Amino acid sequence: MSKQYPEFNKELENIHVPVEKLDRIIQQTINEHNKQKPRRIKIILTTIGSVAAAFILFLGSATFSPTLAKVASEIPLVGTFFNESSDEGLQIAGKSGLTQVVNRTAKDNGVKLTMNEIFYDGTRLTFGMTHESLIAIGDIERPTILVNGKEINFGAGTTGKFITPSKYEVVMDIKPTEDLPEEFDMKVIIDAVGLIAGNWEFEFPVKQSNEVTVIRPNLTNVIYDTEVTVESVKIGPAGTDLAVQVKVDPNNTKIDPYMDLHFAMIDDQGRVLRSLSGSGHGEAIDGVEVANLDYLFTPIKDGAKSLTILPYKIPTEMGTFEELSVSLIETLPVEIDQGEVGKITVTDVEFLDDKTVVYFELDSEFPFDDNLTMNRTWLESKDGKDLTFQDNPFAKRIKGNLFMQEFEATKTKDVKFKATKLPKPITFEPFEITLP
Repeated sequence: MSKQYPEFNKELENIHVPVEKLDRIIQQTINEHNKQKPRRIKIILTTIGSVAAAFILFLGSATFSPTLAKVASEIPLVGTFFNESSDEGLQIAGKSGLTQVVNRTAKDNGVKLTMNEIFYDGTRLTFGMTHESLIAIGDIERPTILVNGKEINFGAGTTGKFITPSKYEVVMDIKPTEDLPEEFDMKVIIDAVGLIAGNWEFEFPVKQSNEVTVIRPNLTNVIYDTEVTVESVKIGPAGTDLAVQVKVDPNNTKIDPYMDLHFAMIDDQGRVLRSLSGSGHGEAIDGVEVANLDYLFTPIKDGAKSLTILPYKIPTEMGTFEELSVSLIETLPVEIDQGEVGKITVTDVEFLDDKTVVYFELDSEFPFDDNLTMNRTWLESKDGKDLTFQDNPFAKRIKGNLFMQEFEATKTKDVKFKATKLPKPITFEPFEITLP
């Protein structure tokens, strides 16, 4: 094994837990598994909307050691979901050895479901899972989750892809409506995979992988006669969590806190953090709707000293969001006028054997992130096929306003580059936060 994986021994030498103490870790593992298991209770839904036996001793330790988990990810059949993830935060977590290998399997109705790996650092809780069956059955349904025997309420979002026609990978982000402790026992119950009903259960201990910096500015601005308060910003190695509370009169038709209100997060160097997910829950208190919103962004970049949190609303007038396109057969550069939000100018295109690469400039006053997640661009073949790579669907900022985007290879250069006509977002007074 040392010859096939030359860095394996080197990684072991750098592990924080000395090899001679692995016996103690294994005993702790056994003790954890002997703890009392929690009971199942009814859930409340709130959500908005990617080794053989020789290694048994090693895997038992990796389950509870983030550093060992990183080494385990290099061994065949263990793997890691997060090292090559398109999610920047999960990629950092995987490559930094901050994930926890679970590697537990449950079977029912011909479907084998495996909880491979999780990540939890106080800003985000993410599952890496696979399911295998004779036929392709798609995504996993929303699970029931118990923490220390008590069912929790949460929002969830999933991304997935087929590894083979019968094997599917799922990354599931869990957003609890309340803070979780630093250590706890978790039970995950899944009752449907695609259209197949069944019962798949997993139990395992969870430990926060890294210390999180929490800033509680409690800054309030008024937007459309509505109080909007930034309650906290949690900074972790794999993500930045923004908690916002909105108090709105139910008769206020100018803004719906769950649907209309969005936030851009920008550091003092002008770098825009990418929004990964959002969830919200609320209740009426003394005739006022109190909405608690939670947003997850990519990690804060090195060198950032402050953050600007920019609230905005996207108008939905008629005639917006129509598809726009330009033919790449034409002499470059060619331009797409997106209306009020700005314009895109395609400057170059490369037709390669394994992919097509489009280079373009974006002229806009709105602070779009480095992947233009709020301003989708895509390539379409002559017969109308979308050539977007499903596991890499976004553009990438090269420098300044210059972007590039990779697509599937095409046999003909008769393709169209497409975007959407967008209204100019309505922006409101920003929140300014100094970082520690």
